[in-house]
Amino acid sequence: MSNHARRHNRDIIPFPQERVEHIIPERTRAKVRADRRIIIREYDHIIFICTIVLVAFGLIMVLSASSYAAMHSGDGMYHFFRTQAVSAGIGLVLMIIAATINYKFVSKFSWLLYLVAIGALGLVFTPLGVEFNGAVRWVSIGGFNFQPSELAKVAVIFALAKYISNDTNRVNTISGLFGAAILVAIPVVMVMLGRNLSTVIILCAIAFVMIFLASPYFWRWVALGGVAIAGLGGYLLYEHFIGEGFRGARFAAWLDPFVDPTGVGFQNVQSLYALASGGLFGLGLGNSNQKLYYLPEAQNDFIFAIIVEELGLFGAMIVLVLFGILVWRGAMAAINSRSVLGCLIGTGIVTMISVQVIINVGVVTNTIPNTGIPLPFISYGGTSIVVMMASMGMLLNISKYQRNRK
Repeated sequence: MSNHARRHNRDIIPFPQERVEHIIPERTRAKVRADRRIIIREYDHIIFICTIVLVAFGLIMVLSASSYAAMHSGDGMYHFFRTQAVSAGIGLVLMIIAATINYKFVSKFSWLLYLVAIGALGLVFTPLGVEFNGAVRWVSIGGFNFQPSELAKVAVIFALAKYISNDTNRVNTISGLFGAAILVAIPVVMVMLGRNLSTVIILCAIAFVMIFLASPYFWRWVALGGVAIAGLGGYLLYEHFIGEGFRGARFAAWLDPFVDPTGVGFQNVQSLYALASGGLFGLGLGNSNQKLYYLPEAQNDFIFAIIVEELGLFGAMIVLVLFGILVWRGAMAAINSRSVLGCLIGTGIVTMISVQVIINVGVVTNTIPNTGIPLPFISYGGTSIVVMMASMGMLLNISKYQRNRK
């Protein structure tokens, strides 16, 4: 040790405990101990407000986008609006219930929810399954249609969160990661057999983000399995997009929709027309031209194009900002959750919403190939809005039980 270091050490005088207690009063030390505790507060009101605003706005846009088609179908111009309003009402009730019940209690039924979702996915391949546009996604029972893949998203979130939180070191081992992969692979394969590629992407994204968050060594296994993942991705890309058939035609339409503007590229072209005619402030609410049978199923996956056409870039930016605030507050609720379980469930829900928004907006703007995915809270679809609002109720519940960030 150098002379300077020895002199420096001699200058360090031990601090007696009584002097520490004198300088730091008991009141201050008690406050520090209290800051480390878990606090129970009211749910995040920003999440609640954003959700309600998006749902209400979605009802208005569904009415606007579907009124012409509904009126000429003989069901009355309010047909789609009434159906969506009923679904939103059911979703609101479930959201309030989910916000009230502790998420740890709900997680006790994670495996039951997972098995129910797998069973519902299996019904797609029975005579109860309904095929539309080359994909089998719906189940019809007694005139009531629902989409099991929406339930599968939430089931995977809860099952994977339960699997990881039971032993956080599990995903740091090959055997643990293999178990998580099997857990996700079962619904993914079933959804893939129904040719629902968009849901496959969402399920894989949810699993990737949740496992990445839980395992600091996840990138090692990603690097080791990179070749296999690339091979599988290449196969899926060829099978569902580049190859022959319906998906291949969609891929070609994405590359240049104006090659066949009246055929396979029709939906892409009409969506781009809607975006172009909207301008800065749009044509006005209810004044869309593309919904007059130019843009098929305007109230569903391409409702964002109607939003831009009627409300312009300004209206579209407000919608995206609301989604951004919702994702931000949801991420904060997950990060500050008092448990690994709450953090993982919140992360899965936020990932599900954000990925769906990115895919939907990407398809509408022709940034990515056309694949059917609804815009959360806004697109027409009873199963989607019910599941989304129930998930937001669970996120609200997670936001109640937070670590004190002080």
